[in-house]
Amino acid sequence: MKYLTADASFAPEALNGDTPYTVMFGPDKCGSTNKVHVIFRHQSPIDGSIEEKHLKNPPGMPSDESVHQYTLVVNADNTYAVSIDGEEKSSGSLFEDFEPPFNPPMMIDDPSDEKPDDWVDDARIEDPKATKPNDWDESAPATIVDEAATKPADWIDDEEPEIEDSEAVIPEDWDYEEDGDWQAPMVPNPACADVSGCGVWKKPEKPNPAYKGKWYPPMIDNPKYVGEWKPKQIPNPKFFEDKTPMKSIGKIGAVGVEIWTMSGGLVFDNILIDKEFENIKSFSASAFEAKAGAVKKAVEAKAEAKAVADEKSRAAEASLPFGMATYEALAQKLPVGRERALIALAFLAVRPVAYYSVQAVPLLAILLMLLLPSSEAKAKKAQVIKDAKKKKDDDADADDDDDDKKDEKDEKDEDDATPKRRVRRSS
Repeated sequence: MKYLTADASFAPEALNGDTPYTVMFGPDKCGSTNKVHVIFRHQSPIDGSIEEKHLKNPPGMPSDESVHQYTLVVNADNTYAVSIDGEEKSSGSLFEDFEPPFNPPMMIDDPSDEKPDDWVDDARIEDPKATKPNDWDESAPATIVDEAATKPADWIDDEEPEIEDSEAVIPEDWDYEEDGDWQAPMVPNPACADVSGCGVWKKPEKPNPAYKGKWYPPMIDNPKYVGEWKPKQIPNPKFFEDKTPMKSIGKIGAVGVEIWTMSGGLVFDNILIDKEFENIKSFSASAFEAKAGAVKKAVEAKAEAKAVADEKSRAAEASLPFGMATYEALAQKLPVGRERALIALAFLAVRPVAYYSVQAVPLLAILLMLLLPSSEAKAKKAQVIKDAKKKKDDDADADDDDDDKKDEKDEKDEDDATPKRRVRRSS
């Protein structure tokens, strides 16, 4: 919040970061910065130059969703107080707590003064008479392998200490052409959480009892030490003593809100400047406290609703059909078609019958392929049967031929064995 310096030529539409202001007061949170600014622009009564005076140790701002009230009080006795929601967070003297100080020092270092070449400001030096002991081994390592160490009994050799995070997903803005192939980040292996370790075991290192490190001569008092050199002091040509510095910061003509943010939902209202603090307190009671109470209830209700939703989500995850969590994790890693896959899984998650049916179809198809012969197998089997029948018939024909030849031979043998009679024929 910038309380702009009164200027008859001021044009609101021309407001920018260089528009002169009298006081800057308000919260600032950006990165590691977290403070409530208190800055005065003070004009020198000597040369009219303007210098910003910053509160040295400003309080931090709350980081929550509640509404807050910031109050700065500057008193006539040159003291100040900063309060948040009516609770004082910082207070003190304008002359002691701001940097640079409102009143410059009376004496300063002489910029033309230089340290003499022969000035010795080293209080301690190395002992020039010291020598390294003969048994001092600078090459000895600080640690050595503990040869007595043994591998713990619960050490798991076939598990890696780190594995890919199965819950990691490809960033939506990941560009394969520019960023290359995406790899999930590594996380500690949960299988190794309750054991001494995993992977290849190596004997640990232990402190080397022979280690002494690099040898340095001991330090002694420097006999030539003169003391710490400081430039001589001269009167400050810019010295002044402003006993009423608030009269030299300029009058306030307007209020400007300077916002640099990437967050939405910021609201500023009820900007009040008054000479009487009692009026501020009265206004706060009527305008802020009721709003703060209502917002607090809304924030608490939102937190409760989120807790209930999270509990329902956990319960829903626990009741997901078997294997659904794995499918969702795989869908999250798809480079394309991720949204459609997740929508389809969400549809099936609340319809377990359909989910298991979808899974059963490919399983049934695989079983049928394994159990039922294909047309090629059928043809092959028919050919085998046909070939077997033909062979059987051929074997039977061969047996019949052999039997016929045997019968003929037997008949011939029988004929040969029978005695022949001579027959006389009458003429």
